[in-house]
Amino acid sequence: MAIAKLPAHLVNKIAAGEVIERPASVVKELVENALDSGASRVDVSIEDGGKRLIQVADDGCGMGRADAALAFSPHATSKLSGEDDLFNISTMGFRGEALASIASISHAHIRTRQAGQQEGWEVSASGESLSEPVPCAASTGTTVTIRDLFFNTPARRKFLKTTNTESGHITEQLTRLALPKPGVAFSLRHNGRETLNLPATDSTVARAASLFTPDLADCLLPIASRGGEVAVAGLAAPPAAARSAAKWQYVFVNGRYIRDRLISHAVREAYRGLLAPTKYPVVFLFIEIDPAEVDINVHPTKIEVRFRQGNLVHGQVLAALRETLNQADLRGQVTAELDDAPVDSARAANETKKESLRQALADFLKKAPAPQPRLDFPPGQPTGSPQVPQLSPPSPNFPQPSAQPGDTCTDQPRREDFAPEQTPVSPEPTSEPREQTPAPATASGQYELASPPAGPARSMLQVHDSYIVAQASDGLIIVDQHALHERVLYNDFKRRLLDGAMQTQPLLIPLSITVTPAEAEMLGEATELLGRIGIEVSPFGPDTFAVQRYPAVLARRGVAMDAFLRELLDKMAEDETVDPERLLEDVLAMMACKAAIKAGDPLGQAEMQALLDSADGLEKCSACPHGRPTTLRLTLKDLEKQFHRV
Repeated sequence: MAIAKLPAHLVNKIAAGEVIERPASVVKELVENALDSGASRVDVSIEDGGKRLIQVADDGCGMGRADAALAFSPHATSKLSGEDDLFNISTMGFRGEALASIASISHAHIRTRQAGQQEGWEVSASGESLSEPVPCAASTGTTVTIRDLFFNTPARRKFLKTTNTESGHITEQLTRLALPKPGVAFSLRHNGRETLNLPATDSTVARAASLFTPDLADCLLPIASRGGEVAVAGLAAPPAAARSAAKWQYVFVNGRYIRDRLISHAVREAYRGLLAPTKYPVVFLFIEIDPAEVDINVHPTKIEVRFRQGNLVHGQVLAALRETLNQADLRGQVTAELDDAPVDSARAANETKKESLRQALADFLKKAPAPQPRLDFPPGQPTGSPQVPQLSPPSPNFPQPSAQPGDTCTDQPRREDFAPEQTPVSPEPTSEPREQTPAPATASGQYELASPPAGPARSMLQVHDSYIVAQASDGLIIVDQHALHERVLYNDFKRRLLDGAMQTQPLLIPLSITVTPAEAEMLGEATELLGRIGIEVSPFGPDTFAVQRYPAVLARRGVAMDAFLRELLDKMAEDETVDPERLLEDVLAMMACKAAIKAGDPLGQAEMQALLDSADGLEKCSACPHGRPTTLRLTLKDLEKQFHRV
């Protein structure tokens, strides 16, 4: 097989396949060129999510005729002059392949004029064709127009996502470029409508407030630290503002947005013990380092870097974040892990747990009259002012879904698996259930459910206010009360949704929630679907949505609807497209998780009985909607093995 040199246009298409993934990649390359030209303002206009049109205009230094003639040539750049410059890169771009790659897969046009010149120059390129520069009237700076992206590579165009998804990626790219440049004004227009307007400012906090929400900007903690050749500055949110996705961690090295596992690990370590494992901190880190100490040419899109002294950078970021968090007032939000506690404190905590377990076992063996169920109102229709039921049967917190044909649960112990007690067991009262913030309820918002079926009394106890240990005919079972109740609620919500009986709570005064432009588009796409489950939202301004009504079960449990929606938006942002069925399942699972009893909620004997009864015959009751097991079984044979009886 003979070796032949590839033609220039094919080389450019191959380069485009590495650099230009979607319209947002074009915006990134063009805006980076604008920033390198010294622009103080960058205006971006797109149509059809950037698939039909991308235009980037700046007021930078502009180009003369000779520069304009070379603009679309491959590997032509003004940012490198020699080999040594590769190891001291201080600009956003440097390889000179971006414009040539873009022109090879689109209809491209440049109009530019240098300051002090009376005439400007324009040049066009499309696929293999390239025009000569011709004089034109132009304002100072450069305007690059890209039309019909991927027009000659239909396979790439076919794999582009929806218009809203692609415009969301463009908004995210502008966010990454605008955060480290608060002194530069940015704007974005989509199909003639302005979706982003960022005036120039001298404050990173003000820029963050413009890009995200003012309440997030108000709680940010400043970071400032220097150690040797590494300087770390930026902003960090307290643990209470943590999100459900890692996309809220923005890291910049010498003004360039990057992703680096070493720095991500430092951020996680700094917040270790302050956050739940499923939460991610919100941080904006700006790292300044000698360009010779970092290699930014290890990835075609320059999003990954390699540090010469990675441990030094890791240690500096970790120290800067820890110092900021240690000096901040985080009372009421810190949940320190046991491993981080002093040895004496850890030993004392373990002894306390052992003592509580011994006491629970002692209570289990006591023979005493059964206590009356704790009820906030008599069974049946409540009278007087509506109150929040506190996990007492019959209670909205223990829905009893009607068994459907074929709904059997072979992995959950049946009622006949439990040996009835000869004498009712009465554990000594522990503490009263946690106070829940009462939420207004109306007749339409009541979550009326049938009482649990009357079954045989079961021998059971609650351990650490989190797990239920119950006697079975062949041993015992251990139930995660939160996971099991979550599954019960989830199945009941799905049944009610199919029956059209999802109950909602209207708000007398709508709750407003401020969102980013990308979040507004996602929320707009999901408005109809959310309405099916009782969450009614509507636009209330350019960056605000109003919540008109939401599910009654969340109202009774005191769930903050703004926090619920923000968590939902974070989950939606993780997916390329909004799959209605998957989103519906995610929302129902979130609702079940928020409304279910929590680990740490003390339950009475009747409440535990009601929870276990509600799981009898329930579909998929061996795991919660998120896949965590709800029940563990320990047979008599297992016990005999542990005690060496066999």
